[in-house]
Amino acid sequence: MKVGIDARALLGERAGVGLYTEQIARGLAEADFDVALFTPRAHPPAPEMPAGVELHADNHRSGTLWVQTHLPRRLEEARCDVLLSALTVVPWRGSVPAVSVVHDLTPLSHPEWHRRKTIIGFVPWIEKSIDRAAGFLAVSETTARELVAQFPEARGRVRVAPNGVDARYRPGIDEERRRWIRERYSRGRPYILYLGTLEPRKNLGRLVAACERLWRARRSRPDLMLAGGAGWKSRPLLDQIARSPFRDKIHRVGYVPAALAPDLYRAADAFCYPSLSEGFGLPVAEALACGVPTVISDAEALRETAGGAALSPGGEDAESLASVLETVLEDAGARRELVARGLVRAGELTWRESARRTAEALRAAA
Repeated sequence: MKVGIDARALLGERAGVGLYTEQIARGLAEADFDVALFTPRAHPPAPEMPAGVELHADNHRSGTLWVQTHLPRRLEEARCDVLLSALTVVPWRGSVPAVSVVHDLTPLSHPEWHRRKTIIGFVPWIEKSIDRAAGFLAVSETTARELVAQFPEARGRVRVAPNGVDARYRPGIDEERRRWIRERYSRGRPYILYLGTLEPRKNLGRLVAACERLWRARRSRPDLMLAGGAGWKSRPLLDQIARSPFRDKIHRVGYVPAALAPDLYRAADAFCYPSLSEGFGLPVAEALACGVPTVISDAEALRETAGGAALSPGGEDAESLASVLETVLEDAGARRELVARGLVRAGELTWRESARRTAEALRAAA
């Protein structure tokens, strides 16, 4: 069977849905599916894929319109049996059945968290996609419940295929490498890591305020490293950092390529992901796999992903987050337990299993 994938998320910096698209494409190819990746324009550069994966790039400026006007024809020309819509929206027309991947529904529930182009590319098209899709893949049970609650007509067509963790995310770093990472990115100091886009829903203002509480009590506590590109409406966060009396202890390192991310996790004293809402929370799974004691918000999908292997403050204030971070940093017994539970949980989240579940949905749709 030949699977076409809407691979728009592979364009630009590879994060979130881009990492998902790359891993699922590779997993399906390794499971002996014929795979074709379709994009509105060329990849800069093309992703590394197993032999036999086809790359089809058009010369179209608008990815949103391209899905509706060009992709159906491209799928038919490539003789695809089924489409995996990795960015949720499916073509309204065409003979190839589509499976929609639903990562989260925040463009509907919280449009203020997203760029205008994200809203334009999602909201006007989602109801037609609900009608048109042969099936849906939710990246968590939480997302599946939210999808059915928002669109009851999707009930019976929804399967769950959680994201996985790539094999390069594993514990263990030698002291020389740890020292090099810290000297390059945190002025040689220990640090608490956040990795992800800097945008409002990630709730990073709370994390900065929590760390300031820790540093007021004892300045020698680990610094804060914010790894990830500046996203939508990141200016208030940057202004908060600029005003902080501890701004010398807050390090922005920008977008982190996948090859570097494992060492950033492994060299951290703790990982914190305080997001207000997620569909899955892939950085949490990656941190657990690297053996880093992890703190998350009380967001339902993050608690599902962590599976009891991360601490949550159970509130939305900086004081409660600071208290949990203090425990993770300074309670040796709690750290050991979190690391052990995290490695077990991360071992349950594999891209091979995600690809297997995806394959079942694709076969059913085709």
